Amino acid sequence: MQSSCLSLYLCIVKEMRHLLLLLGLPSALFADGDIHAVIISGGRSKMFNHERYWNDCAFLYRTLRQAYRLPKDHITLLMADGNNPDSDMLCDGATGFASSPTDLDGDGLPDLTLAATRANLSETFRRLSGRLTDSDHLFVFITDHAEQSLPQGTPHLWLWGNEQLSPEELAMIIGQCHPATLCTLLGQCYAGAFVVPLQGEGCVIIAVCAADQLSWASKDRPYDEFVYHWTCAIAQHDEQGQWVGADWDSDRLVSVQETYDYACQHDGRPESPSLTQHPVGLANRWTFATGMESGIKQDANGKPRKSNVYDLQGRKNNNHFTTVPLKWTSRSLK
Repeated sequence: MQSSCLSLYLCIVKEMRHLLLLLGLPSALFADGDIHAVIISGGRSKMFNHERYWNDCAFLYRTLRQAYRLPKDHITLLMADGNNPDSDMLCDGATGFASSPTDLDGDGLPDLTLAATRANLSETFRRLSGRLTDSDHLFVFITDHAEQSLPQGTPHLWLWGNEQLSPEELAMIIGQCHPATLCTLLGQCYAGAFVVPLQGEGCVIIAVCAADQLSWASKDRPYDEFVYHWTCAIAQHDEQGQWVGADWDSDRLVSVQETYDYACQHDGRPESPSLTQHPVGLANRWTFATGMESGIKQDANGKPRKSNVYDLQGRKNNNHFTTVPLKWTSRSLK
């Protein structure tokens, strides 16, 4: 009887949340859910796994860890060959290869990184499906390669070891989880082709380019163009620690809509980003912070942390400001 009552209660809670999302109304009742993030960079092979993909992932990982205090066990990293010490990364602009550094946040400790294979990807979301509750929120970040298979021209996402994943297969794997809200950033080529299979209620999907377009690297820094500016927006600073203004409405919170708008404004490459959301307006309420009175701000009095960028000379340290401690959640459910 107790189990039946609990099941009925959870069902009612889930339906109430969906109704509130559809109406675009906030709800303090569901504000305490946890956040989990999955960062994916397939790499394909060391011949194609450019160092900028590592930089994309490391900048985002540092931001989630240092700016938003997301616990390490709430972030899953699937990058190239994982913790394998063999060379797996092409050094951009130079001859030779390197092994991807395992310390992404610059704390001197290796971060648990899984190889970006189909098996590990499926197991990651299977594990999360048993961990996430109806109050939790999930963020999925994808960078690196996709390719159109001929003659059909169907895009596929490259994983490590030359494995491929279709848009429908990716949606099926991620679909094992049923969080309160899901935010996905697709940074690979032909990203727009992956939107339709992934979309659903309570979802925000950002694609850096259209279904028939390539995504581009930055001209003047070892990152991918759109995802670099997007991460700058949520971090509120660039990789050198210089403040950036992405909080358009000055409410001291940076919503996913604001990060998208900021990245679009600063994207100087020939790509056409898109944002898909259900319900309409969800992206403007979905944020990486709770709306505490302190908000997100640069803490100029705090001790600067070290940032790491992989470049032709290896890894170099750059100072950047920290932000105030915040719990990562969805502002749409405040």
